[in-house]
Amino acid sequence: MKITVINGNTRHGSTWNITQKYLQRLAQNQEIHVTEFTLPKDLPSFCIGCFGCIMKGEQNCPHATQVTPIVTAIKNADLIILTSPVYGMDVSGAMKALLDHLCFMWMSHRPQAVMFNKTALTIVTTAGAGASHTTKTMVNSLKFWGVRNIYSGKYAVSALRWEDVSEKRRSRIDASIEKNARKIEFAVNHKEKKGVPLFTRFLFRMMSGMMRKNDYNLTDRNHWEQQGWLAGEKPF
Repeated sequence: MKITVINGNTRHGSTWNITQKYLQRLAQNQEIHVTEFTLPKDLPSFCIGCFGCIMKGEQNCPHATQVTPIVTAIKNADLIILTSPVYGMDVSGAMKALLDHLCFMWMSHRPQAVMFNKTALTIVTTAGAGASHTTKTMVNSLKFWGVRNIYSGKYAVSALRWEDVSEKRRSRIDASIEKNARKIEFAVNHKEKKGVPLFTRFLFRMMSGMMRKNDYNLTDRNHWEQQGWLAGEKPF
């Protein structure tokens, strides 16, 4: 299984330790190959809203040399793991910067055909509140990329350090990891048995209708035409 992990911060705290537990569990039943990025080290730049990626192509992003390796790893992965502790009731600024850079991959612009068969996992930890909203931020991007199977781990650790997480909570975390890992393994190894979410079908159909009328952004429209999607083909 090829796994791309994108860490939303540099600390080796609760979020990092839980991510490692997931990787260890997934490695029990099959060989895994992990490509890992750590933010903001691997993407230190904020999106500047220049629209270069959307109007002219992602290669025109001023930070393309930083973004391209991450996009390539995401497209090559069987499983995408996005992680972030709760910062101000949402994802870390570094994770948000990445998601902003990847808006060109949304179904409203130039979705990548390979993404429609992907499986993804979001991992969020918090000492208190905010896990649901933080998870939603990452899940929304995954949905708009077209990712078929999305699983989430939300963990209120009630501690500032991983070493201070109680044994009772660790036991609950382990149970959650086991449950999600089983679902992930099935989704990755039995893609043909997993249906396409209604949201994906609906949004793709709506966007294809809009692209047929798109005369303001030929970069997006040409992408859809080249995929055959405006002639009725589908990526799923």
